[in-house]
Amino acid sequence: MARLWARTTTYESVSAGDELPILVKWETADTIRQFRRLVCEDGEGREDEQGDAHQHESSGLTMVSQALIAYVVELLEKGFPLAAIMAKGSSLALKAYGPVNPGDTISLSGMVTAKQREGEANSVYCLISVENQDNVLVAEATARIAL
Repeated sequence: MARLWARTTTYESVSAGDELPILVKWETADTIRQFRRLVCEDGEGREDEQGDAHQHESSGLTMVSQALIAYVVELLEKGFPLAAIMAKGSSLALKAYGPVNPGDTISLSGMVTAKQREGEANSVYCLISVENQDNVLVAEATARIAL
């Protein structure tokens, strides 16, 4: 299995099973507050119908899903050209399973699960896992990259 690198990744060079680079983030109350301010108009980090902003009762602060999406995009940028990630036909979906709290270290890793050629459109599919320092899966993302 190869590890992808954005400067050299092309549709032809990618194979199912190729690994994405690894991204590690350490969360603090301040980083969570900053993301919350960007996401919520009132800066309160309330939970909406989709559960997009999560709060932990003991600390009052947790990572919101939009922040995790930003980290997933950062990870994808290490493996694919930004133009491909942002291209028409590319998509990203995230499912959060648990909170990310101040003091947590989260690791993002992933792999290419498939690639598909549809006429002139080439797509690469990836699965990304987000785990905390206890190796607990806190989120998963799926991505389709139009290469």
